[in-house]
Amino acid sequence: MLRKVGQVTVAIKTMLNSKKVVPYIFLFPFIAFFLIFRLWPIVWSFLISFTSYFGGDITFIGIDNYIELFKDRVFWKSVGNTFYFVIIYNVIMIFVAIVMAVIVSSPKIRGRRIYRSIYFMPMAMMLPVVAIVFDLIFAKNIGLISSVFNVFGAELDVRWFGDMKLAMWGVIIMRVWRGVGYYCAYFLAGLAGISDDVYEAADIDGSGAITTFFKITLPLLKPMLMFVVIMSTILSFQIFDEPWILTQGGPANSTLTLQMYLYQTSFLDGNLSKGSAVAYIMTLFMMFFSIMYVKQLSEKE
Repeated sequence: MLRKVGQVTVAIKTMLNSKKVVPYIFLFPFIAFFLIFRLWPIVWSFLISFTSYFGGDITFIGIDNYIELFKDRVFWKSVGNTFYFVIIYNVIMIFVAIVMAVIVSSPKIRGRRIYRSIYFMPMAMMLPVVAIVFDLIFAKNIGLISSVFNVFGAELDVRWFGDMKLAMWGVIIMRVWRGVGYYCAYFLAGLAGISDDVYEAADIDGSGAITTFFKITLPLLKPMLMFVVIMSTILSFQIFDEPWILTQGGPANSTLTLQMYLYQTSFLDGNLSKGSAVAYIMTLFMMFFSIMYVKQLSEKE
C-alpha cells in the first residue's frame, strides 16, 4: 500500500515538474474564471431567451420573445433612440476629439501637458455630479444657457430635459463633454506615431494646414480611427447612466435607449427571458454597425 502511495506521489511530482504541464496549471484559474463567469452566463442568457422565465420555472416557448419584441412599439422607439444617439454622438465626438488632438499635439501650443490633463478631467468626475451640473446648466429660466440669453435680451423659455425634441440632445452634449477627452488621448497616441519627416516634406512641398490634415494626418490616423469608432460604437450602444439619471427615459420615451429597455424588462418587470432576447438583438446591432464601419474605412483606405 505504501509502495503504491509512493509511486503516485512520484508520478504527481514528475507531472508538476514537467514543462508541458506547468503552463496549464498557471492558466487554470483564468480558464475556470472565464468559463464560469464569462462564457456560461452568455450561453445561459441565450438559452433562456427562448423560454418563459421570471426567476422560477422555465418553459420553452421558441422565438415568442423575439416576436413579442418586434410587435412592441416601445421596443422600436428605444431602437430608434439608440440609433439616433449612436450616429449623432459618434460623429460629433470623433470630430471634436480629432480636432482637439491635432491642436494639442501642435508644437506651437505652449503648456500642452496641462491641456491634456484638463481634457481628461471630465472623465474622472463622478457621473451623478456631472448630471446634476448639466441639469442646472439646461434648467429653465435659472440655467446657465437661459442666463446667457437673458444677458443679450432674449428669453429662452425651454426646459431641455422636459422637451421631447431637445432631451436627447442634452444627453448627447453631456456625453460628448464627458468622454471626448478620453478618445482625444487615443488620437494623441496615434499622432505621436506619425513621423515629423512626413510633415517636413509637406511643408517643403508648400502644403497648407488643411491640406496636410486631410491628405496626411487623417489617412495615417486611420488605424487608430478604426479602433476608436468600433470601441465608441459598442460603448454608445450601451448608453444607460446619463439618460437614466437625467430623464429616466422621458419625456414620453424620447430618451429611452435599448439598454434602459433591457433593464426595465429584466429587472423592473422581472421578465429575464425577454430581457435576454433584447440583449442578443442589441449585440447583433453592435456587430452590424462595427462591421459596416470597418468595411467603409477599409474601402476608403
